[in-house]
Amino acid sequence: MSATSKQQAAAEAMSKRSKAGKKNWKDLKKQFVIGFGVVCTVAAIYLAATDNGGASQKQQMSGGRGSRADAYVNERYFVSDVTSYAAGNFTAAASDYFNRWVYSDVSYGLDGVSIRGEGMIGFAGALQRCEKTDDTEGGAMPTNFDLRTEMPSCTGGPVHDAGNCSSSYAVAAAAALSSRFCWSDPEKYADTQLSPQQILSCDKKSQGCKGGGIDAVWTYIERRGLFPEKCVPFANGKEAACKSDCDPAQKLKALDHCILGGGAKVIKREIYNRGPVVAPMYLKDDFMVYKSGVYTPTPNTNQQYGAKSEPIEIAVTIMGWGKSEGTPYWVVKNSWGTSWGEEGYARVAMGTVLREESIIVGTAATEEALAEKAKKEEEAAIRKEELEKERAERDARIREREAQRAAEMAERAAAEEDLDFEDDEELDLDDAEDESGEEA
Repeated sequence: MSATSKQQAAAEAMSKRSKAGKKNWKDLKKQFVIGFGVVCTVAAIYLAATDNGGASQKQQMSGGRGSRADAYVNERYFVSDVTSYAAGNFTAAASDYFNRWVYSDVSYGLDGVSIRGEGMIGFAGALQRCEKTDDTEGGAMPTNFDLRTEMPSCTGGPVHDAGNCSSSYAVAAAAALSSRFCWSDPEKYADTQLSPQQILSCDKKSQGCKGGGIDAVWTYIERRGLFPEKCVPFANGKEAACKSDCDPAQKLKALDHCILGGGAKVIKREIYNRGPVVAPMYLKDDFMVYKSGVYTPTPNTNQQYGAKSEPIEIAVTIMGWGKSEGTPYWVVKNSWGTSWGEEGYARVAMGTVLREESIIVGTAATEEALAEKAKKEEEAAIRKEELEKERAERDARIREREAQRAAEMAERAAAEEDLDFEDDEELDLDDAEDESGEEA
C-alpha cells in the first residue's frame, strides 16, 4: 500500500472513531438528562409526601394557606413522621373523622371558636373571674382521676362526631353541664345527656357550625336551658331545625359561668369538687392524627390558622388528669368521633396546648345550687340593707357634727361681736374724757 493510501485509510479510521465518539457522547448525555429528570421527579414526590417542599411548614400545613392547602390530613408519610417525632410520647394514626380532609377543610370546618369576652374580663356585665371558695385550696389531689372510671354514669353521654362543623364550643359546654348535674346527684341525674344541637340550631348569638363563644354560649344556656339529647338529636354537622316536641320542663339550665385561672391545682380541685370544665385548646397538625399516649406537640408541629389568619382553637371538656412516666396530663373529651384518639378522648400534656389560664366553669342549676343562690341573694339583700342603714346613720352623724360645728361657729362669732361692742364703748368713754380735759 502506498503512503498516500495509508494516509487516506488512517484519515477514514479517525473519522469513524470521531463519529462514534460523538454518537456515544450524545447517548451518554441523553441518558444523563433522563436520569437526572427521574431523580428530580422522585425527589419532588418525596418532598411533597414528607412536607419538605421548600415552603415553611406553617405555609405548607396551616389550614387553607400556603402550598399544602390541598394536602390530606391523613397523609401516610405525615402520620409516620409524627409517630417518629413523638419519640414514644404518643402514636399517630389516620382516623375516619379526617378521612379525605385536606388542610383547607380544617381552616373552614374548625375555625371560629374563641373566648368572646376575653378582652372585657372583670367589667360590669362581662365575663367574670371565678370567686375563690373555701374548697378551692386544701390538701393534695389524687395523682390520677378519670371521671370515666370514677363515675361512669356521669360522662355526659358518648363522644359526638361533629362532621365538618365547628361545633366544639356547643358540644363541650353541653357535656360539661350534663356531667355537673350528674355529679351533684348521681342517682337523680344518672346518664344525663343534654343537647348541643339546640345551641347550634337555636342560639342566635352563636354562629352554628361556623363557631361560637366558649364563654358566651353559657349565657344562652342560663337563659333558655337545654333539652335532653333525645329531644334535639345531634345532626353531625348537618342543618337541623330549631324545634322539639318535648316538654320544656325537661330542660336543665346553668346558673352562671366564670373564667378560672390559678394553675393545675385549682383546676383539679374544681373538677374534683363540682365536675368537668371546658377548656380552649390550640389546634396543631400533629394533634389531628393523635391516636394514643400522652400528646405533647412534636418539634415540627404546626399551629393551624383560620380564614382571618388567627390561630384556630377548639373547645374540649376536661374529664380528669393523671401522670405517665413523669409527664402530667389532662384527660379531655373531644368531638371527632370514636375512631380518633383513645375512643374519642385524649391525654394532653399539661402546660402545652391547653389554655389552662382560661378555663370556663359553668354552674349547674340544681335544687341545691338554686337554694344556695337564693340564700346568697337574701344575705346580699340583708347586707345591702345593713350597709344602707349604716350609711344613713353615718350621714346623720356627719350632719349632726356639721350642725354642731356651725352652732359653735355662730356662738364664737356672736361672742366676738360682743367684745367688739365693749371695745367700742371703752373707746367712746376715753374720747369723752379727753375732750372734757381739754375744756378744763
